Amino acid sequence: MILVDMMGVMAILEIQLNAVSVVNLVMSIGIAVEFCVHITHAFSACNGDRQTRVKEALSTMGASVFSGITLTKLVGVIVLRFSRSEIFVVYYFKMYLALVLVGFLHGLVFLPVVLSICGPPSRFIPVNRQEIQPTTSTQQS
Repeated sequence: MILVDMMGVMAILEIQLNAVSVVNLVMSIGIAVEFCVHITHAFSACNGDRQTRVKEALSTMGASVFSGITLTKLVGVIVLRFSRSEIFVVYYFKMYLALVLVGFLHGLVFLPVVLSICGPPSRFIPVNRQEIQPTTSTQQS
């Protein structure tokens, strides 16, 4: 879905589909996974109903995704805005900025809503740990 949104942003910003933009679109698939996989993993590792698991996933991983992925990529992308080359401004700054914003919205807004509505059931199985008491047996020969 992020890829489809990126193609829509390209149409809105009038970015042509060429070799450079196709490479950026292919790279956006991998970067989009980075925005979503942490929330999805935290959701699948939690116990409870869907809404509880989404709240837990966002409280444990939401800040990490926002600060660790979104803000660091945003700082790196903003530097490209000051390039003198039009290819960097159009195909890298605009496309990467759109990717960071779309990925952020999908990973922290759209994905949690979808998971709370139709996410998979919990596969978390609590393990009962019984204390194993060591047996002390002395063997005499």
